[in-house]
Amino acid sequence: MNTRAASPKTLIFPAVNRLATDYWRAARLVGEPLVLAASVAGDATRFDGQTVLRLPMIHEAGFDSGFRTLIEKHSISRIFCPVASVYSHLLTWIPEHGPGVELLGDSPIRRQVDQHRELMAQARCLRSWMSTCAAGAEVLPEIEVAGLLRQAGLVHGESSDEKLAAMSAIAASAPAGDLVEIGALMGRTALVLLYLARRYQIGPLLTVDPWQAAHAIHHDSPANIGRLVDEWDYEVLAEAFFVNLAPWSGDDHAHLRLPSDQAFAIYADGLPIATRASVAVPFSRRIAILHVDGNHDHAAVKEDCELWLSRLLPGGWLILDDYQWAHGDGPRRVGDELLETCRQRIERAFVCGKAMFIRLGAESSQGGMV
Repeated sequence: MNTRAASPKTLIFPAVNRLATDYWRAARLVGEPLVLAASVAGDATRFDGQTVLRLPMIHEAGFDSGFRTLIEKHSISRIFCPVASVYSHLLTWIPEHGPGVELLGDSPIRRQVDQHRELMAQARCLRSWMSTCAAGAEVLPEIEVAGLLRQAGLVHGESSDEKLAAMSAIAASAPAGDLVEIGALMGRTALVLLYLARRYQIGPLLTVDPWQAAHAIHHDSPANIGRLVDEWDYEVLAEAFFVNLAPWSGDDHAHLRLPSDQAFAIYADGLPIATRASVAVPFSRRIAILHVDGNHDHAAVKEDCELWLSRLLPGGWLILDDYQWAHGDGPRRVGDELLETCRQRIERAFVCGKAMFIRLGAESSQGGMV
């Protein structure tokens, strides 16, 4: 008697780890019919309570019959296997016992090897031109570039690998002083800046972000971009930021959950700024690297630059995010104004990964935005 169901399904076996969960989530988005199975008890909440069928271990006598029965009963046409030892077993088991069933992709081991090779190839490619950004200064070794890309890639954010590589390159020539980031989101670039601050012994890092919808709305951008602020849970954003930076925590990083202008007042007045552990951070109140990535409205970007650039050290770097941005021209207009009003102070300027990088020398008598 044919017990096969009408529609073919994909089996996730064993459904026991993050790879299994990631595939399950992606498959649900496209409506792929799924069956879950494992040989050990797992956390049912991992799959929102969906039933995880039990199978014998692959080395137990009942595995062959139990697995064949499951395939027939649920009309399994594909298998996603996220465990290397089981994948290896199924690679030889399927041709003999499950003809017509497809084992998806490479083994978990092969996937890890390929991902690492891709990462190293990306690091080599980026490093090949980082020396141009560094203008003769030290460039991070290939292993460190890859490691930084790997860690940053675990954190949600829109800063590209190219931008992060350029940040790494300019940090080598930054003077000793504070690093300041306006707009932190979940911490991708903050993580990179904190690493670079320690790597080149530049100084402590101050991050500024109120994590409030009222300060995130882009009034100058199309309405559909403005509506994105309603999708965030801002308490989750704040929590995620500190989770992502927790392994890097130390006495050289503090965060001000305030609008940029209020944070600047505290910074400029020399008021104490402490870590989450209530340790006062010894900020010099002079900035070596300034990363402006807050609200992208022209007025907001202009105010951020007018305030914080007043504290930039000679030879310090401004990183103006989204100078090339599809959803508005606030950063570009401010960047172009800086190029004009500060032209006698500009030692270097280039665009990479949509961001503008400007190194400013000592102030001239003509003044300008800063």
